[in-house]
Amino acid sequence: MSAPVLPEPQSLAQVPQKVLEEIIRQLRATRNDIIRYGVWNIRNLTDDEFNRTDDRKLLGYFRQDLLETRFLSKGRRIDIIQLWSWFDNEMSGTEPLLIDGEEVLLNIQDKDLEKVRKRIQEIHSFIPTLRSDDLEAFKRIKYKLRRTVMRLTYDLHHLFKRLEKYRKNFFIQSGVLRPERVALEAVADIPEPPPIDDHEHEDE
Repeated sequence: MSAPVLPEPQSLAQVPQKVLEEIIRQLRATRNDIIRYGVWNIRNLTDDEFNRTDDRKLLGYFRQDLLETRFLSKGRRIDIIQLWSWFDNEMSGTEPLLIDGEEVLLNIQDKDLEKVRKRIQEIHSFIPTLRSDDLEAFKRIKYKLRRTVMRLTYDLHHLFKRLEKYRKNFFIQSGVLRPERVALEAVADIPEPPPIDDHEHEDE
């Protein structure tokens, strides 16, 4: 059986409204699980607390966040890479997006989505160290891993804001009043992350 032929690449700004609504719905669920359970311990430590916390405890925090991410609707624990892949596989045409009972193949190539993909790949590169019990190796990567985790939360938030802008544009162009709904951030109950320096620092 031949592999399905992917459509031409699209940015998130180019997808039809119905497709955009489903992307937002699924990304909301994925993003909420990542922020609430995938990066929870590390995201809620201040820089000072992080510096003062025992390395063995920090390793446990990272393992709990990134390797044992709770996925509530599935009732099981998975790692953060698996969690993201369930969403991103639909964006890259590995799995079809189901809309009104029809399968839609997407080929999304978008700069805001690529930023999140980049952060996930960076986290993936740290997974072998987290799975090992090599505390010295963990000490060498802990600050870079923390920066990557924090940037992931920022990039996910930025991606949501951009999707909301595209959604709003559909209603402006159609001249139809935007329907009342609960805002994404209110549903997530997650505060906006503080601005960060997006300069890619080298390891100290």
